[in-house]
Amino acid sequence: MQRLPNLVTTGGVFGLPLSGRAAAGLVAALIAGPAFRCDAERLGEALAHDASLALWATCRAAERLETPLRTLTELTDWLAAAAVGELAELDEPQTSCSAETIRAWADLAARSLGVARLAEQLALSRNLDAPGAYFLGLLHAAPAWLVTSAREGSQPPARDVLPNWMHDALSQIGTAGPGNPSSAAGCVALAIQWSDGAAERRTQGFEFDFAAHTLAIAAAHRDWLQPAHPRQLSCLVLKLARLEKLTRQFQQTLETEKLESLKELAYGAGHEINNPLANISARAQTLLPAERDPDRRRMLAAIHTQAVRAHEMIADMMLFARPPQPKFETIDLVELLRGLVSELTPQAAQQQSELLFDAPASPVTVWADPTQIAVAARALCNNALEALVTGGWVAIAIAKSTPTHDTAQITVSDNGPGIAEEVRRHIFDPFYSGREAGRGLGFGLSKCWRIVTMHAGSVAVESTPGDGARFTITLPTSALR
Repeated sequence: MQRLPNLVTTGGVFGLPLSGRAAAGLVAALIAGPAFRCDAERLGEALAHDASLALWATCRAAERLETPLRTLTELTDWLAAAAVGELAELDEPQTSCSAETIRAWADLAARSLGVARLAEQLALSRNLDAPGAYFLGLLHAAPAWLVTSAREGSQPPARDVLPNWMHDALSQIGTAGPGNPSSAAGCVALAIQWSDGAAERRTQGFEFDFAAHTLAIAAAHRDWLQPAHPRQLSCLVLKLARLEKLTRQFQQTLETEKLESLKELAYGAGHEINNPLANISARAQTLLPAERDPDRRRMLAAIHTQAVRAHEMIADMMLFARPPQPKFETIDLVELLRGLVSELTPQAAQQQSELLFDAPASPVTVWADPTQIAVAARALCNNALEALVTGGWVAIAIAKSTPTHDTAQITVSDNGPGIAEEVRRHIFDPFYSGREAGRGLGFGLSKCWRIVTMHAGSVAVESTPGDGARFTITLPTSALR
């Protein structure tokens, strides 16, 4: 009996195995990669040489993403960033596998790699999609992998698990006629025929070292017969996942404590400064009616105006520090944001920016104060429009709560200049000026953070300088008990 890890796809209905070489490749990619990411080069090599790993990653990506990933490069880029979270959800390694099952996996792995190599070279010789042919060749035996990996008493729901594009591609492979191929699917079909010995390995203008090809297939078969060490991979992934969680919690706690301190400072300072400002404003108003000199009247009016402006700023500061308690009720975010978009559309049109709203067909309800949530959402939209200055787009979206997380999300994205890391650390600080990075001034984002946290929610920021920003408000959908 040989120990192998068990990689589980959708629903945990069946498991896909992982070879010792692939497990070692994942460990190396995790160790060599930057924080909580895989090294893309090592990960790409592991995916390119292991059909089972590539199939597992493809199925996971199909679950997570709306846009299909049709090449190994796309799959590698996605998994490099998501590997820790995805691998952390794997089942415990199998205690044992029969020699017959392992041989079946080894045969499938070797055959899949052989078809992929042949299909790639056929596509190159005809100026067709070589990366697509390789990827499709590697995954052409997906139904067989599902059958051989099915747990006892279960049937793999291939139609529910495999992406739609893969079903279409497998159908194209099955219907491809004999002769010179004219597509990636046709190259895979001919490669399968050659691998099965059903067609003579001849085609005009095609040169291929079949001797080296046979050796590569044999090496892939041997990889699957080598002992695996799944505990190394599972232990590393669990430790990285725990470290990522602790890092995220530390940053969130640090930011929360910082803003709480600023809140107390804002309230104390605002209360003390308001009284002198009121005195200055009142005296200026008292002197103004009796003053006949035009220049002095303008000076007294300016004193009054600036005192009022400072008072309004302090009022914002005190509102951030101690806003009114929310008046909770069940509200529909779709209707609330639809009204907000209508209000902001003229402002967006004036600066030639596009305001997009992806409204779900059905209501998304949360337990919140409608007025305060509207203020918080408006602050994010205004911040995004200010970032654009002119042109560009701002997209507003709502995500429904999931069965496991009783929350809903409001996302505001833009394609503006993004937020530099040094600005990101202060983005919710009162009066922090981020205008140099394209963001606005004032208390908009600070009030947004304060309102959302009072609703037992959170505000997250994702941004890459030069590539826009995305703010996400997460709110509970029901009253906390």
